[in-house]
Parts: sequence; structure tokens; C-alpha cells
Amino acid sequence: MPDATLEDLVAGLVASRHVGGYRFRDQERVLRQFAGHCRHEGYPDGSITQEAVSGFLYGRHLRASTIRRNALALRQLAEHARAAGWDAFTPAPAPLARVRHQPPYVFTDDEVRRLFTAIDSQPMSAFSNRAMVDPVLFRVLYGAGLRVSEALHLTLADADTRGGTLRVRDSKNGESRTVPVTARLTATLAGYIAAAHPAPETSDYVFYSIAPGRPIDRSTVYLRFRGYLADAGIPHFTGGPHPHSLRHGFAVANLRRWAAEGTDLAVVLPYLACYMGHADLRGTQYYLRLTADAYPEVMARAQVRFGYVIPAPPGDEP
Repeated sequence: MPDATLEDLVAGLVASRHVGGYRFRDQERVLRQFAGHCRHEGYPDGSITQEAVSGFLYGRHLRASTIRRNALALRQLAEHARAAGWDAFTPAPAPLARVRHQPPYVFTDDEVRRLFTAIDSQPMSAFSNRAMVDPVLFRVLYGAGLRVSEALHLTLADADTRGGTLRVRDSKNGESRTVPVTARLTATLAGYIAAAHPAPETSDYVFYSIAPGRPIDRSTVYLRFRGYLADAGIPHFTGGPHPHSLRHGFAVANLRRWAAEGTDLAVVLPYLACYMGHADLRGTQYYLRLTADAYPEVMARAQVRFGYVIPAPPGDEP
């Protein structure tokens, strides 16, 4: 394929794997993300450079296990690209090492208040729209439990401020979902969209920094978040807190509220899993364990229904 694009190579590799009987769903998602990364960064077709591969693998805040999975997919793409006549850098296989992961960070109620006070206190500037964007962006992460990538890829067509829903497309597990949001968050979004999109196009990204047709880069979100933590007097360290901690906070806040209301957690857990886009209940049970660890008052109720999940130990939307 002398005139093939990187998207063509990805499509050809995916098709060949499907013909061979492989599901290849996760790998397809990674490779399409890589093609999008190369297009966004301006890498030309005809080769896959080390710079492009390294920027994709290590330029984002990913776990070692995720980097290893992505590298394996790129190794297959490199082999396929060379067979098509391209020069292609092959990432070295990452060693499979068992590491002790730090538990995810859960904000206290006081830290949430201080954090959003810092976010809301940013001065308006002629050089940046962050003072308009960030109070709403970070409220969507905390108030709707979205992943950072899901929030950044919302378009105006996905935000239904009349019905009070957000349409999340092509999420981490390759599925789309529609999530309802509170009336308060809906009103916040509606006001923001009216101000940030005076000439709206349905394809425009809800959150942008330069132009509505380009979403904010994830690295920019992480950098700004670090600044807000400093302003709020919340220490940053390896393992957290980070923007994804707001998604943790959404899950924990709901589980705490349900436990306080006496709700049967076994009944509501599948709803939370569906809302957050988990492939199965394991991810949501993880949040249940996290909630019980961080808030001992939830432990007794959780043990009644989920003692097999949570071993015995050795808030409102802003």
C-alpha cells in the first residue's frame, strides 16, 4: 500500500486480526488513539517514528500496566507497517513487573470545598479562557463521574441541557452511554455553553482552550490541576491526588449517601457501574472497598452485603 495512511494501516491490521478470529477490541482502540495522536501532532504518513511512539506511550499519565498493553499493540502495528513498506520504530517490550500500587486518593469534604474555591478564584484573562472553562470542566468530573478523556471529548451534540443528560461516546471500554446529571450541574453547563459558544456548532467541543473545534489536551488539564492543588494547600505526591481523583470522589460520595440513607447497596451497585461505564461490577466493587476504607461508618453496612468483597480491616456536588 504505497499511498496508505496510518488510519489505513490500522484498519488493515484490525481487519486481519478479526478474520483470524481475534477480538482485538482493546488493541483496536489503542491503535486508533495512536493514529489520532499522530494526526494531531502532525506526524506525516509513510513512517512511524520513535518520537511519535514515545510521545504516545509516555507523554500521558498512564499506569505501567497500561503502557505495557499499549506498547504490545504498537509492536504489532510496527510489524504490519514494515510489511507495507514503511519505516517503523518498534517499542521495546516492557518487562512484566509486579508493583505495589498506591491506593487511589479520596478527597475529604473540606479538600473538595478548598479545591473548588481555588478553581473558582482564577482571574479572567485576555490570553486564556481557563477561568471560564475550568470551574465547569472539573465540576463535570466530580458531579458526573466522567473520566478526563470522556469530558474532553464531549461535543455540543452530546450535551443535552434541556433533558439534563450527557452522551459519552467510545469510552474506555469501547461502549457509549447516556448519563443524567443534576439540575444544578445542568444549569451550570447551560450557562457555560451560552457564554463559551456564542456561535455554536454541534461538532464543537464543549471544553476548549484555543478553538471550539479542538479539545483541551489532557496534559494541560493535569498541569492546571496541579496549580489548583497548590492554591488550595493540598499536597501533591506520587499516586495522587490527580484529576481522576474527582471521579473517585463521585463514586465515594454516592456510596456514602446511599449508606447514610439506608439504601441496599447490593441493589444500587449495578446502577453505579452502568452510570460510570464499568465493563462489569468489579470496578464498582473496588469503589465500595475504597469507600469503606476511607469512611469507617460505611463499613458495617457494606460488610452486611459485601463481606466477601471487603475484608475485615488489620458529598454534595460543589
